[in-house]
Amino acid sequence: MKIIPRILFFLFFSKFAIAFHDVNVANEEVAVLGGLWTQIYVYEEYCTDNQYYEIILERLPNSPRFERYSVELEHLTNDQELAWERGGLGASAVISSGETDCGTMATVIWEWFGEN
Repeated sequence: MKIIPRILFFLFFSKFAIAFHDVNVANEEVAVLGGLWTQIYVYEEYCTDNQYYEIILERLPNSPRFERYSVELEHLTNDQELAWERGGLGASAVISSGETDCGTMATVIWEWFGEN
């Protein structure tokens, strides 16, 4: 199962989340998350031959942090949505310029979601 459908599943069916609008979450953190989701998407599409691919995609949905942030996406404020988009655009620019690779993306994804 691909990660994007899992995110959508968590968005619509989870009942036990603390919404971003109920807690004080900095726009910088939301921007980082936008960049991370861009990296997850690119990693899933183009890095199937990476040595960590199976491990990351199997364990990612089991991460409490991944689940929480997946569910919280529907509660972003306008400023947070803008920060999210800017984070995604920044990650896209780095990826398209060739300044990152599958191993680096795997490490970033795992550091944010795999260990927490």
